[in-house]
Amino acid sequence: MKQETTTGTPVKYPGLQRQPGAAQNGNWVVGFIRRFLRAQFGRPSGFIGSIVGRIMARTASNHERMYWTLSLLDILPADRVLEIGFGPGFAIQRASVLASRGFVAGVDHSDVMVRQAAKLNAGAVRAGQVSLQLGSASELPKFNDPFDKIFTINSIHFWHEPVECLGALRSMLKPGGTIAVTLQPRSKSATDADALEIGREVGRNLELAGFSQVRVEVKTMKPIAAACALGRNVAL
Repeated sequence: MKQETTTGTPVKYPGLQRQPGAAQNGNWVVGFIRRFLRAQFGRPSGFIGSIVGRIMARTASNHERMYWTLSLLDILPADRVLEIGFGPGFAIQRASVLASRGFVAGVDHSDVMVRQAAKLNAGAVRAGQVSLQLGSASELPKFNDPFDKIFTINSIHFWHEPVECLGALRSMLKPGGTIAVTLQPRSKSATDADALEIGREVGRNLELAGFSQVRVEVKTMKPIAAACALGRNVAL
């Protein structure tokens, strides 16, 4: 799927048509730093990536967004849960508490994040309740059984083929299973209106991927609202 451009400017985030903070300008030095940091938060690597992971783990808004997303999913004790783009692993940790008799898997394309998340969830990994694998939304590992719930937080804007990736995730859901896709724009000039429109865009992509009963929830947060698009894998 070829990505479009907006107002003659190349799309910054391949997974979105609506670009948060697209009008933001600056000199080339500022632009370089922003691109570098965006790449690191999208796929942490090396020494800087390890620092980025620690920042993500300590940022209050990240935890607020995570708790909200998991509350919308209503995870049950026996559920099988999958997170795409788990970062330092604190959402995996919380999901494993909610799915206390179930199973939680995570996929992330950063080996730095896999190591950090494995350390945070070491006990659950040893017990076989949590499995963390290197991969991505476009290159998903194989799992023996389907999942009840799938979620991803501040990840889809980095996906190059969002509809195709969402379709692949739908094939990994049980009939009646639910997916939650949350995004909180973090660009400096992004607005609450950007969050809502991005949520609606993700909702449309869920429908294109075959999900039903799609809805978009919005949470007022600082500095920008977060949006979560949810859909169900309804068997026809």
